[in-house]
Amino acid sequence: MGEPTAAKIDYVLPRWHFRESHSIPLPRGVPPERVMSAVRETTWGEAPVSRALMSLTKVDVSAGRRIVSDFLGEAMEAVEAGEGEILFISLDCLEDRPKPVGPLAEAFAGCTEAGFLKMAMNLRYDGRVLSTETRVYATDEHTRRRFRGYWFTIRAASGLSRRSLLRAIRRRAVKASVQG
Repeated sequence: MGEPTAAKIDYVLPRWHFRESHSIPLPRGVPPERVMSAVRETTWGEAPVSRALMSLTKVDVSAGRRIVSDFLGEAMEAVEAGEGEILFISLDCLEDRPKPVGPLAEAFAGCTEAGFLKMAMNLRYDGRVLSTETRVYATDEHTRRRFRGYWFTIRAASGLSRRSLLRAIRRRAVKASVQG
């Protein structure tokens, strides 16, 4: 494999206040298309730690549901990121006011109003490494301070969940590669 390429997340959210990143290597011989297929197909039942932690939220984590599909709800939108990356964005407000109007990608890019959190998360396969990164940018200092407590409360559990997800994707990709 050649040099790793730039991730779309670097362009969508180049600056952040909060960040979490995890990665896992894959063995040689696992084709990139099998890895990205595994990213899209992996279910909650294949990632028990992620499933257990997410069951504490309002997300339906039935064993057969696909994890990536569940990231796409009212709050998140997928952004076309290229062959080896899936990128999700979200724009949340900690205040009781409406989100900016328009398509989420446009609102996300143009939002500078105080009180908002811009969030981006990816799943990426590049150079035999499967990774996930989450970035959060607060549009003002007050919002950043308010979010900080939440971030530190959920960060350890979020890390466990992400690592569980990466292991499940790797198992599925390797199994498909051996069977195929």
